Amino acid sequence: MPEPIEAFDPSQLADIYLPEAVTFWPPAPGWWLLLALIITVIIFIIYLIKRQPKKPLPTGKQLKSQALQELNSIKEYYQAQKNESHTNHEITHETIKKLSVFLRRYALSLYQRDSVASLTNEQWLALLDKISDTTDKPFSHKFAILITQTPYQSAHKPVDTQLLSELFSASEEMINKSFKEFKAKPSIQGNKTHV
Repeated sequence: MPEPIEAFDPSQLADIYLPEAVTFWPPAPGWWLLLALIITVIIFIIYLIKRQPKKPLPTGKQLKSQALQELNSIKEYYQAQKNESHTNHEITHETIKKLSVFLRRYALSLYQRDSVASLTNEQWLALLDKISDTTDKPFSHKFAILITQTPYQSAHKPVDTQLLSELFSASEEMINKSFKEFKAKPSIQGNKTHV
């Protein structure tokens, strides 16, 4: 006769033990190698950046020469385009825009950027007069409309080409005079700053 089966007692079962959770620390050896590789690459990049020679700042003569070359290229562009088409006012307007941008860049080469970039209208013209160092203040009086308004007007509106020629001459004279005085980049108030 078969033996009687004992009744099942759940309290006799052993508890289930889960394996320990995987921790982030300490990292596996592969992560240490990756960290060392990243640090090595960063140090190498910093070394390459520091190793590059720095360009010396241009001298006053070089800046003057570059400014005169750029002014002459704008003038040559205007003369070439004007000779091809005598009635096209768009060429004159485009030349005035280029000349206006050139004057702004030229002032930025002499003064700190934050002193020049935000100047508009009368303040901008006053700075050009200060750079040109003339008593008659041509930029504020004679060329004010040409510099501050004409670049933003319709290209079909006629412009006094004689006045534009005089603006080219005044700009060239301003460049020649200003490099005799400005050896460092002063602020507009006259405080010396960096070269």
